[in-house]
Amino acid sequence: MLLTCPNCETVFRVASDSIGESGKSVRCSVCTHIWQAHLPMLTLEESPGEMGNAVRTILLPLFVLILLVGIGAGAVTQRSTVTAYVPALIPLYEQAGLAVAPQIDRLEIVDVTADYAGDTLRLRGRLFNRAAFFAHAPMLEVTVTSPSGDALLREVISPDETVIGPASTASFFAQLVIDDVSEPTVTVVMLADRVAR
Repeated sequence: MLLTCPNCETVFRVASDSIGESGKSVRCSVCTHIWQAHLPMLTLEESPGEMGNAVRTILLPLFVLILLVGIGAGAVTQRSTVTAYVPALIPLYEQAGLAVAPQIDRLEIVDVTADYAGDTLRLRGRLFNRAAFFAHAPMLEVTVTSPSGDALLREVISPDETVIGPASTASFFAQLVIDDVSEPTVTVVMLADRVAR
């Protein structure tokens, strides 16, 4: 250990165990000044590892919290897509008071044909998923109207499949009995509030 005389600033080398914890009276051999020498107070410098640990202690839980909030928000806002991949989650969302509705803006009704045989109407068509991910098939409402615009029949049908893959189709078929009307108009619309089950 090095001691410096506070009077003449001469530096001396001394064994640190000769000073002791409580200090010792020391006399300078050059200027004969006497002073009380103490062991130097050690200041603990934080090592970069300790600082990194402190940052990790704070940032890791914060990162995990942000990640969980993000996953939760995504699971709520994208519940239609989530349940299209995992349909078993639909009851869980319904228990939480969150309705699962089909995303009909990503679907379209294609290849609709209607064949009449007496009083029976056979309706066929397909739902096409334009999205790049799975989508719920919605319930479909079939309306048969007379040439004067009167509704003759209104029925809700479900497609053959409950989930439609990306760029895929799901067929639907309905056989309806209607009164013999010349030139009835048949319209098929998707119900935005009901998922086919």
